[in-house]
Amino acid sequence: MDDLLQKAEELGRMLVDQPRFKALMAARDAIRADPAARKALADYQTHVDHLQQLQAARKPIEVADKRRLAELETALSGNAKVMAMSKAQADFSELMSRINRAIYEKIAAEEATEEEAPPAKQ
Repeated sequence: MDDLLQKAEELGRMLVDQPRFKALMAARDAIRADPAARKALADYQTHVDHLQQLQAARKPIEVADKRRLAELETALSGNAKVMAMSKAQADFSELMSRINRAIYEKIAAEEATEEEAPPAKQ
């Protein structure tokens, strides 16, 4: 198990050096430094939370709430730093999906090999 954890730590160190991770951190820092971008994201998240609460309570979502959501989405899509963050998140997520797929493919190949092997004699 210790060996496995060491490999995971090594993977983490390697990920930190990846351009996609660096781009994600730079985009995050750019948003943190921009009050307008932070406010746009906070307003959007607050409204989404409100809509989710309405849905959970099985209450109708009013037209005004839908319009407000569209306005907030437009504000986000018009903010270059937010869009850069969104792209960086998608790029990093794609990298992580490829890494996870490689891990699961190796596991599946091992399972298939075990299933094909004849049963052990007792």
